[in-house]
Formats: sequence, C-alpha cells, structure tokens
Amino acid sequence: MHRFSPLLTFVAATTITAVLVACGGGSSTSATPGTITADTSFSSMSGTVTGFGSLIVDGVRIDNHAVLADSMDADGTTQPTELKLGQHVEVQHDANLVATAVHVMAEAQGIVAKVDSTAGTIVVDGQTVMVNTDPTAGPVTVFGAPYTGLADIKPGDHVEVHGLIKAVAGGDSVIQATRIEPTTPGVHDRVAGVVAALSTSAKTFKLGGLLIDYSAASILPNGATLANGVEVHVAIPLGTVTSGVAVKATVVRISDHSKDSHTHPSEVGGAIASVDTAAKTFTVAGVTVDATAANYPQNGRGFADLKVGTYIVATGTYDAGGVLKATSIVVRGADDVQTNGNSELHGTILNYVSLANFTVRDVTVDASASKLGASCGGTLANGVQVGVVGTLSTTGVVKATSISCESEVDGQSIVGGSGVASAVDSTGKTFTLTAETKTYTVKWTSTTLFVHADPSTLAGKRVAVEGTVSGTTLTATKIVGTGH
Repeated sequence: MHRFSPLLTFVAATTITAVLVACGGGSSTSATPGTITADTSFSSMSGTVTGFGSLIVDGVRIDNHAVLADSMDADGTTQPTELKLGQHVEVQHDANLVATAVHVMAEAQGIVAKVDSTAGTIVVDGQTVMVNTDPTAGPVTVFGAPYTGLADIKPGDHVEVHGLIKAVAGGDSVIQATRIEPTTPGVHDRVAGVVAALSTSAKTFKLGGLLIDYSAASILPNGATLANGVEVHVAIPLGTVTSGVAVKATVVRISDHSKDSHTHPSEVGGAIASVDTAAKTFTVAGVTVDATAANYPQNGRGFADLKVGTYIVATGTYDAGGVLKATSIVVRGADDVQTNGNSELHGTILNYVSLANFTVRDVTVDASASKLGASCGGTLANGVQVGVVGTLSTTGVVKATSISCESEVDGQSIVGGSGVASAVDSTGKTFTLTAETKTYTVKWTSTTLFVHADPSTLAGKRVAVEGTVSGTTLTATKIVGTGH
C-alpha cells in the first residue's frame, strides 16, 4: 500500500481509499504521436507535479506506470514527453487513482519578449510570468537546464512555462511560474489561460496581456462554447505575438469537465481566481467549485481561508454542468512548509556522493540537514530504497527534511539501477544491466521513455534505468543515457 508523508496525509485521507500498486512513470520518445480519445468513464486531476512515487500531483499520488506521458497540443495531437517537477499536468484516472492518461500542459510556449530582473518577471506570448522563490506562496519556480535562474534567460529565447494562473487587478491575469525551461520551437506556439474580455462580434478575447482573434480558429471539442472565465489552450503561429496587435489563433481548446465521471472523485489544483462568499463557490483553473458541503481536513481551516490567489487542491465530483461539488478542500503552500516540505520522492538512491548530493528518481537530493529514519541505520548508499520528503528549490534540488528507508516490494516498488548495458536483444527488447550492487535483465516496452538513449545503440553505453523488478528482471519505465 502507498505510504504518505505528513505533507500528503490531508489530501490522501479524503482522496484515496484503495490500494495502489506498481508506482511508475514515463513515456517513450520513440512512440508515434497520437490523438486524444476521451474516456468519459474516468475522473480527472489537474495540477502541478510535486514529486514522484509514482507520480505525485499537488500532493496526491497517482499510479501512472502503465501509461505514456505526453505533451498535448491545442489541436489534441500528442507527443511523448518526460515528466518533470513543476510541470502542469492533466491526468485521467479511475476510482483507484490509476492513471489512464497523463497530459503535460504548458501555460505558455513561445519567445521571451522581456526580462525584468528587478520585478522578477519575464513576458512570453503576452503573458507576464512571475518567478516564485517563496514556497509558502505555492510551488517555487524550477529552472530547467541550462537555466539556473532568471539571470540566465534572455529576450529572444524560446521557452516553455508551466505555472499557476493568478488573477490581478482589472480582470487581468499573470502566470506564477512553477517551471521554466528552454525549448526548441515546434509547429506553433502555445498559450493557456482563463478567457477575459470576450467579444463574440469581433471574435476576440484576452488571455493575460494577449489579445486573441479566434475568427479563423477551430474550436474544440466540437460543440463547446467560449465564455468569460473558462480555461482554454490556444495554438498560435510561431513568432506572431506583437504588442498591441491581435494574434490569430489556429486552434482554441476549451477545458470541459461536464462529461467527467459524476460518481468517482476528481481533483483540481491551482490558485483561486474568484470567490463568491454568499454562494460559497470559487473558481480555480477555469473550474467553478461548489464548497457548500466541503470538509477542510487541516486543523483550523475553513471557507474563510479561501482568498483570491490562495493555492488549493479541491476534491469532489463534477455535475453535468462541469461544476466540481467539493467534498474536501486542502490549502497548500504555507501548510506544506510547516509540515516538513512540499515535495516527495520514492525510489532508489543513485549517484551517491554524500548526504548532500545524490539522486532519487532522477532528482538531486540534499539530505545534509535531514532526519534519517531508524530504518536506515544511520547511513545511505547507492542502491538503497528510500522515501524522501523535503522542500523543492529553484534549482530543482529537493532539500530533504526526512528520509526513510523502504522495503523493495517485488513487482511494485520503483527501483533504479545505473551501469553499462550489454547483451542487447533488440527483438526481445532486453539487455543486461551491470549495476553497482546488482545485475539485472532489463526489459523495455512501448511505454518506456528513452532519454538521451536509443534502443539501437545501447550496447556498451552507461545508462540509468527506472522500473519495477520481479526477481532479477527490471521492466523499465525510463532509460536515460548517462555517457559512454
């Protein structure tokens, strides 16, 4: 059964009643791009990746070992992608929190028009993007390599931005970034947000500071209706954003939860955009949340704590109109810091240098100030299976506050190994991995993510592998090339 740290207990107690198994994660970069087919019998979750164990979204653990994570364009086409801390994801799952789809959904992808180091902001696709270094205000901004901070970003860079959409004065909005990384331009740029200043006669609306002309755009899904306050993902031609000029959208995808499961719980996380105290409702990520029957698991919390800009996770069921009838509301941010951290990892220690420098699930951990559980016997080393709770820094390092050593459960625990690949069988999709503490027969499948590696050139290469183990067979969810 999944074990939850204090930072997850509030959410877990109201969300998970079933046993989750086989905690994995990943996708295959060699897979063929696909088109999303909605399965309306499943629930959904929208939020920020805060850990891996298998996948942790706003503190809720999801079993995603059997699905490809993908990056979804506004037109519904998908490309396999790697899951990373700070990404915004939309997850389709069943009643037991077993994922059937994981979509990575950036808030903006385009050219940096401006960098303001004093204000701590950049402008991308007409959106003001705020860098957050305060974990009490929500997930801190993680910078993807080679960026290490705001000073590394230059006007003209092409970047991908994930974050919380926050309302500001005058009906405008900004993005409080949870992740910023450089990216190679694709077929088009993308921008997401909550529709404002909609003009059905002029066929325009605003997302943050960007005026969008949707007169020639495809509106998806078919039959969906644009309205102020709904969340949309928009495709725009590359490099066409000009200050003060409407950009012509090619696709506008409207977030629609009216067909989500009306019986199984769904979750939405983000920053509150508006609050109606009389009706006891609020909006987050374009979703109206009815809080009239909600419980607040945290001591002392209640509806009065729900302010514009507050980072929350709401759990409930969607009605036919797409309103989330909340059964539980958890306030994130400050409470996470007070309960030991805002990030959690479960996996095998690799690349151990010292307590201040090792990796778990491809995330660097600094445990120099952490409390080691009695199960660890006072020491850590490569090959040890651990659970890490801590605070995520802007460099992507988790500053651990507590570490426990965990038993490796055959066929369930996510296990890692690093070493040289040999005896590669491309037909059988297997190879031998000689790791530091064990030798594995590694098996890859159509849902294995290859990063800086290719099945045809694995022989003799150093790789790091994650997956589930049965005996000495490691079924890989991710294979990362680490050098010759």
